[in-house]
Amino acid sequence: MRRVRTALERIRGMFTGHRADAELREEMAAHLAMETEENIRRGMAPAEARRRALLSAGGLLQAEEAVRDQRGLPWLEAMVADLRYALRTLRHSPAFAVVVVLTLALGIGANTAIFSVVRGVLLKPLPHRDGERLVYLRHQSDGPAGGNLAFSVPEVRDFRNGAPSLGGIAEYSPFFGTLHGTEGAKQIDIGLVTGNFFDILGLSPVLGRLTQASDDGSTVPAVMVLSHEFWQEHFGGDAAIVGQQVRLGSRPVTVIGVVEPAPFHPERVDAFLNMVASEHHLSATMIEGRTHRMTELIARLAPGATLAQARLEAEAVHERMRTEYPEAYDPGSHYRVSVYPYKAALGARAQLTLWLLMGAAAFVLIISTANVANLTLMRGVRREHELVVRAALGAGSGRLRRLILAENLVLALLGGALGVLIAIAGVGMLTSFAARYSPRASEIRLDLAVLGFTLAVSLAVALLLSLLAALPREGTFATISGGRRTSGSLKRQRLQRGLVVAQVAASVVLLAGAGLLTRTLLHLADVSTGLRTEEVLTMSVQLLDPSNISPEVDAHNKQLYDRIRAGIGRLPGVIEVAIGSTIPLRTGMPYDIQAEGRPLMPGEAMPQADLRTATPEYFRAAGIPLLAGREFHATDRPGSGRVVVVNRALVDRFFPNESPIGRRIAFTGDILRFTPFSADWRTIVGVVGNTQDGGLDAEQRLVVFTPWAQEFSILGGYVIRAERDAEDLAGAAQRIVRRVAPQAPIEDVMTVAQIRDESVAPRRLNAVLVSSFGILALLIAAVGIAGVLAFSVSARIQEIGIRMSLGATRARVQGMILSEGGVLVVIGLVLGIAGAFLAAGVIRGLLFGVEPHDTTTFVAVASLMAVIGAAACWIPAVRAARVDPAITMRAP
Repeated sequence: MRRVRTALERIRGMFTGHRADAELREEMAAHLAMETEENIRRGMAPAEARRRALLSAGGLLQAEEAVRDQRGLPWLEAMVADLRYALRTLRHSPAFAVVVVLTLALGIGANTAIFSVVRGVLLKPLPHRDGERLVYLRHQSDGPAGGNLAFSVPEVRDFRNGAPSLGGIAEYSPFFGTLHGTEGAKQIDIGLVTGNFFDILGLSPVLGRLTQASDDGSTVPAVMVLSHEFWQEHFGGDAAIVGQQVRLGSRPVTVIGVVEPAPFHPERVDAFLNMVASEHHLSATMIEGRTHRMTELIARLAPGATLAQARLEAEAVHERMRTEYPEAYDPGSHYRVSVYPYKAALGARAQLTLWLLMGAAAFVLIISTANVANLTLMRGVRREHELVVRAALGAGSGRLRRLILAENLVLALLGGALGVLIAIAGVGMLTSFAARYSPRASEIRLDLAVLGFTLAVSLAVALLLSLLAALPREGTFATISGGRRTSGSLKRQRLQRGLVVAQVAASVVLLAGAGLLTRTLLHLADVSTGLRTEEVLTMSVQLLDPSNISPEVDAHNKQLYDRIRAGIGRLPGVIEVAIGSTIPLRTGMPYDIQAEGRPLMPGEAMPQADLRTATPEYFRAAGIPLLAGREFHATDRPGSGRVVVVNRALVDRFFPNESPIGRRIAFTGDILRFTPFSADWRTIVGVVGNTQDGGLDAEQRLVVFTPWAQEFSILGGYVIRAERDAEDLAGAAQRIVRRVAPQAPIEDVMTVAQIRDESVAPRRLNAVLVSSFGILALLIAAVGIAGVLAFSVSARIQEIGIRMSLGATRARVQGMILSEGGVLVVIGLVLGIAGAFLAAGVIRGLLFGVEPHDTTTFVAVASLMAVIGAAACWIPAVRAARVDPAITMRAP
């Protein structure tokens, strides 16, 4: 009996983790065999002797569990014991634990980082009071620049009177101004708002008060509410600013409060002013002009009203307006209005991109989990002896599954914790990325909801890995005494191969998306800006106060602009300096335009063109080629005949197949009523090449240049062509501006090359992120393929040795392993290409110059995956070919 007790004590030691797995398996088998022999000597049959030995050991373990039950909290104690055992077991397999934790950390970390952005921009509740009741009204048409037309004041009145489901409507007009301070002037983005704006949005003041109904009207003082971000950045969070007067342009304005942090549509706003701050917004043109559309609308649903009701009422009001005022709605432009949640409006531009990245991160997690599942299945084969003995000693399938779950929980939670650290490192970059698309980027953070998501993903991964683990079948006792490694059941082998196929397929889908986005970048790189961009510096300088436009002021400003141009022109290395209202590759103000003798066809939308002013040197300095006619001359001054230079796109629109030189065009529409530009006919004297204004992927715009001397200088931009290193001139050029006009804001100091790069930056970052996910997935999949085949080779060493001893050559053995892995890669490729073909249409809106089902991309992705798959198969194939049959055949 002493020998039996010794054997049982050592069996107990196996379950407390005091010895390495291999040693415990050997000792366990030896001592159980010894006790069985002793029972046989006592006269028992062999089967009965073995059963009694196992039952006696199982009784000891059951007694221990009964003692635990009597102490109370059996489930908790059992779980703690299982976790301790899992930690001890993993300590004996450090390489396995490190690989699994790192693999899971990459997948979980990527998902945590992307989810933090998706939640902050798209899912997180708005900080506004009852933010889910806020809606945004959008006015659109099919005409040029019809993406968001805004509304006119008469249209706003119609919605207030005819759409009761909109319980309250706030008006907002984007504006800009020059804020003067002790440290100089700064151009800021302004929102001109009605007094009910903050009440409708459900926002509260941090300091002071916000605008209210008493701030509406033409006789009230101008007041300003600072955004929280601008208050912190520009005023350093100084509470004393409330109640003080600041100078905005030439007007004194009183700061009355600071609003709580909140996103505003469509872009960042520095400050909010009441309408009296702009004389134009109180003019008859603004109040009565139905086509004078400058107002954004944000509304709050009335109590009990639904979004569907608001949409029906808004559409009915708009239909009635089009019927009663047909002259205000060009039938060819197909005007329409839509109502949707304010939260959706804030995240509209980011939605497609962020869900794409979330999908890419999910694919990485799937591939990581599949790889870890394969690793655990391989390890499960090596631990089969232990699980069989546990089952034989009385542990049921639930008990065994719980032990496996405890181990996977430890691995997944460690992977999740490391993933959070990876996410923290990536959130900063992703926040800058999201800021290009949504004003909610400042709300991105790893809060409790994101950490809860990470925990849920970690637990789900642990549960899935535990369910995939194979348990020993009943009666599998021979493995205890055999001590020989097996390759697992056929079902397990199929599962392993299925996971490899899933990894390959998911990798192909990711790589296809990355390839399409990369091809987009390559196409954009081939797009010509229309400029000779070598060493051109641009700089915007605003001298004019928009609220103070007069011939006298304009003449004074032009003198200052000319003095600055002359000063910059004297700098060493400067070839040419020009002035224009808009710098190259930027969009201007669109105006309705007509060509003499070219009436619109029935149903044709009213064309629009950007109006820009330019000095005679502008085209040479910017590098815009002259295609026909002439550039401006110094004689094109006030009082001389009005002339224009147009771009090729306008010629193609109005004068195809004929010379436009000498033909006349004119600006038209209600917008001329509040600008200094006239509706006079202007003669075309020159044609220049098209430029990619607004971005390399932007639609070509019609552009009309007028002489700088003949128009008011509302805005001024300098174009400086240098012999070399144009960027080095930025400091000297700004110092000259400061000497001539100390209070003038200087903006957009960039080279043309930098403007070009800025226009493709979002697409570049899309491609980089998705490509990073794709490369990561590819590497994980390659490791998975190599690992499964390597395990297959190690489990089939004797089979391979027998084959080689019977005449199989090394090349044939290599081919056998390569074909085994090749089948998995091919199946994964086929499924992946099919999945990529179906999913490619989702990212159509992110592509440029390439179709979603681009054959070149799909062939390149398939070839890359095939090469990587073949390389992953080659390593275990070479190992198999090096098996020595003599040594293998002598192995026990």
